[in-house]
Amino acid sequence: MRVFLFLFVVSMGLDAVAEPVLGPNTAEKLIDQGLQSQALLWLPFPLPYEVERRSKSKDARLLAALHKYGLVERDKAMQMEKIDDDDDARKRLKLLWVYRYPDNKPLLDQEGFYYGRGKLKNILELSPPVARGDYYYVEAYVQWYVDDMQAWIKDPAFRIARTLRRSAESYEKPFEKKVYLEYHQGQWHYWQPAPGEGPLGW
Repeated sequence: MRVFLFLFVVSMGLDAVAEPVLGPNTAEKLIDQGLQSQALLWLPFPLPYEVERRSKSKDARLLAALHKYGLVERDKAMQMEKIDDDDDARKRLKLLWVYRYPDNKPLLDQEGFYYGRGKLKNILELSPPVARGDYYYVEAYVQWYVDDMQAWIKDPAFRIARTLRRSAESYEKPFEKKVYLEYHQGQWHYWQPAPGEGPLGW
């Protein structure tokens, strides 16, 4: 009987040790590294993109501002268009700008414009480790802001772009989201679930 009790106590102790511990400092470090590992890209529209040279539309203003900072190049183009749908309709000449990525942009680069990286500001909530199969997971609800912020996004011309406007003020008004950590091979790692789903249905 004593041997049985001893083995039971030992097995309970091993089970307790088996569950990994995640301290707040480790969680902060891993989450910050995970956020900073992902480049933030702004993709307002696919390129090449045509706009009339005289246009004052939102897209035309954003493209002109991107051109100002050398993030896009543009070429002049002309196009004839009908004034109405009649067979004998008159035509008018449209003067266009055709915007495109710079020739020196590497072909393997992702589309979009790099504007910074995420950086952890606060961990608001941190769940206890939860086992799923051979792994443990932790869910963290965090506040984060844009680090390595590119100077061009602070230009007043980009105030009409909500993503950039919010990014420029994100240190004072941080973003919030859920992130995950996974424990395997004896260590905790930053982990990203498939879009729209978490590992535990959180």
